Amino acid sequence: MSSSGTENLELIDSKVNKYGYLDILKRNTRQSAQKMGILANFKLYQDNDPKHTSHICRVWDINHCPMVIKTPAQRPDLNPIEHLWDNIQQRLQESNITSKTS
Repeated sequence: MSSSGTENLELIDSKVNKYGYLDILKRNTRQSAQKMGILANFKLYQDNDPKHTSHICRVWDINHCPMVIKTPAQRPDLNPIEHLWDNIQQRLQESNITSKTS
């Protein structure tokens, strides 16, 4: 997500490990930044989830993201993802969407 919107929402059917998260990054990060017109200077924001901070994902970030924003541990008030989740939940309730197929 960015101030210019969101792109490439990925539906996940099961728990994601570091390899699954890396696949999501590979499929969506650059494509979403390009669609939003921020490819040249986007910043990747992740919380301190172990899969986000895993070695394999950090190496990918270094090589593919212009900047990764460091997040203080245990600070949900600074995490914009929490606000996005609230927004998604409100939209789902307004649209009466109850499952992936409806």
